[in-house]
Amino acid sequence: MSRSDPTWLGRYQRAMDDQAYKGQRFIEDITAKRREARRDHVNGQTPDALHLGTMRDLNIASTDAPSMEPMQLSPFEALFLNTLECLEIRDSDHHICSHAELWQLLAASSKQADEFALKYAAYFYYRTRGWTVKSGIKFGADFLLYSKGGPSNSHAQYSVIVRRQDTRGTVDESWQYMFALSRVCSQVRKALIVCYVDRPTAENVSGIHDHMEATAPDLTEFQINEFLIERFNPNRK
Repeated sequence: MSRSDPTWLGRYQRAMDDQAYKGQRFIEDITAKRREARRDHVNGQTPDALHLGTMRDLNIASTDAPSMEPMQLSPFEALFLNTLECLEIRDSDHHICSHAELWQLLAASSKQADEFALKYAAYFYYRTRGWTVKSGIKFGADFLLYSKGGPSNSHAQYSVIVRRQDTRGTVDESWQYMFALSRVCSQVRKALIVCYVDRPTAENVSGIHDHMEATAPDLTEFQINEFLIERFNPNRK
């Protein structure tokens, strides 16, 4: 899924010599140039020189390039950066949202508010261990894990699905479901991780169980259990 507006129609019209799109440049043109430079091992150019040269070759002002693909953060990314005090979020009245207010807003807007804390706990777990974590919706998973450098340097190594610890053995974790998901992962050369999150209960942590969407939980109280799922290949030595 692209982080920017769809451009396929404009690129098609340009390829068909539509005068309205003649000379127009798209974010895919920048991507193609960068990939070409990487294939040529950049020929000793610095990243800054490569960036400026790419913009010049495409007749794109360096100030216009960021607007072609605006940054969009997932709720988990925004919350994580806010936790580290690296991101300041304001509402429509330009009021700076506190961490508790941001948590309440994001959890309440989630289609599955009860699962929001579980997935954020998993997201936080992997981010603090050095992984770059992105959405895995394209492959039927919750998250994709990239090693250092992120998506711009390599493909994801793992697909992660997040489940509650007390749902182990239910229909979602049937072998038919796991086989289908594992088959998808193997086709795109990724390993599948099932991440079970055991969340604290109202009895031992106040204000988290029944009001998960309204109160930012203490993530140190969550427990993570990981299982790596691999397809059996009888021909593998």
